[in-house]
Amino acid sequence: MSVMMDIVFSSLLGGVITLLVMNANIVIKEAVATYNGEVMVQQMLITDAQIVESEFRNMGCGVPSVNEDKITEAKDSCMVFKMALRPEPTSPITTIKYYSGPKTELSWTDNPNDRYLYRQQGATAPQKVGIITRFNLKYYNFNNEIIDTPEPDSLGKIALVEVTLEVQSPFNSYIDQDGKKRFASALWRQTRLASQNLKR
Repeated sequence: MSVMMDIVFSSLLGGVITLLVMNANIVIKEAVATYNGEVMVQQMLITDAQIVESEFRNMGCGVPSVNEDKITEAKDSCMVFKMALRPEPTSPITTIKYYSGPKTELSWTDNPNDRYLYRQQGATAPQKVGIITRFNLKYYNFNNEIIDTPEPDSLGKIALVEVTLEVQSPFNSYIDQDGKKRFASALWRQTRLASQNLKR
């Protein structure tokens, strides 16, 4: 009888240990997936942010006229500005446009908020900078006052730009405590981004 009890007890203990091991494997896989998702979105964000910040800081570079607007269009998720791509005096002035595309372009990803960030140089075809979920712009004048919706006659008053850029994982999602699907996310906000060329 005691042998039978030992066998039953051993079987129960073995089953519990097996369940614990299986649960641990699931937890580890979820943790690795979450970590990989966070690393991926941070790398994507860094790449996009470096491109945007570098060019925004140089907007107006090479534009000779003091009275000529360096920024020619300013909206919540779109901006067009003039600059010379090279520092040489003979370098031609071109327009650079940054804007976010529609969500419908990225219906093949799991994330419904995915969209492309575009960069267009002059009249050439727009180039995809990266996949984002948010690209927002705010504008300030020389007195550090916000310009709600810059009109054509107030574009020359823009002195500072606030850029908000968000990237979320296109595929690696997880379910939160409320049962909602969430994606690994990374946010970059550059407040009061200034180009010295706007003041010239």
